[in-house]
Amino acid sequence: MDPWTLPHFEQPHQACPLGEGWWRGPDPQSETCINLLRELGLWVNGPLPDGSWSYFPSPGLSPDPATATGELNDPTARAHWIALRVAAGRDACSAPLPQPQLMVVLNLTEDSFSDGGKHLNSTELLATAQSACEGKATWLDFGAESTRPGAEPISPTAQIERLLPAIDLLRGFDLKISVDTRSAAVAEAVLLAGAHMINDVSSLEDPAMGGVVAHHSCDLVLMHMKGTPANMRQHCDYAFLLGDVLDGLASRSSRAMLAGVAPEKIVLDPGIGFAKTAEQSLELLGRFDSFRALGFPLLSGPSRKSFLTLPLGDVPSTEREGGTAGAAAISAAKGAAILRLHQAGEPWDATRSAWACASHAQGVAQ
Repeated sequence: MDPWTLPHFEQPHQACPLGEGWWRGPDPQSETCINLLRELGLWVNGPLPDGSWSYFPSPGLSPDPATATGELNDPTARAHWIALRVAAGRDACSAPLPQPQLMVVLNLTEDSFSDGGKHLNSTELLATAQSACEGKATWLDFGAESTRPGAEPISPTAQIERLLPAIDLLRGFDLKISVDTRSAAVAEAVLLAGAHMINDVSSLEDPAMGGVVAHHSCDLVLMHMKGTPANMRQHCDYAFLLGDVLDGLASRSSRAMLAGVAPEKIVLDPGIGFAKTAEQSLELLGRFDSFRALGFPLLSGPSRKSFLTLPLGDVPSTEREGGTAGAAAISAAKGAAILRLHQAGEPWDATRSAWACASHAQGVAQ
């Protein structure tokens, strides 16, 4: 059973692994529920900082899906619902690791933090697309609005004026096109022009975005971010980082499905560097496999970001490729389905090697 098919999926305190066999889940609310959880095979530990609780599931955990559909204030229904969340999350995390796909970043802006202005030249645009093809990329991710910290929004009209010629220019390449935009108007224009995916860092803040994506039946990336690119550095406070990000992604994926987006079209991105400090970004990458518990494919975008200066020192973005390779590799080994990088080459080689090691080890373990 996929986690997103469970009753009350929109409710907070999604299940996810915490390490050493412990799992996060909803508050049991009563001693009666706790006793029932023990009978079902879920040992109850205690509360976590965000109001969720930690649990230790037995191999024989056996909730009843029919009972879990009841009223959540009823201890019996709640016990089966909590246990079902943990059981479904555990199954999702034990699924075979997806073979990762490479998504190459292609910014059509003057002020992107790493390659601003580079791809406004058609020659550079074609060269990047050719390099992506040679590097075995699956996706090109276009963006005409910078989402670097402090960036101000760009009008939909200005975005469209840059995106459509670029999409037309690269139509002949054997690459799928993703467009990084928060605007439903931009999404509509680029999907009509042949784009295959919308990469929405705001996760449907534009109320029309879900309907546009559903109408075109395209893929949709939902990223976790608090605030906007202009002010996100002021929103790095979390009661429990992993749980808060997990619940935020679940909430936005629920919103997308209610808007008519097919669940198999949804990809989730924890938003490395978006409303996260360097320490928080490193933590989320180190626990990236926890997000598999939601049952959706995952995208990781660590490329050249400023959090890498914590382990590497104060080096410019163009000198963070080694750090990017390490972050991308651990993402793939922990279940990322798409790696959003500025280039192929050595970072992608490291990523594929890490995935191969983890995938083979998982196969032996199973």
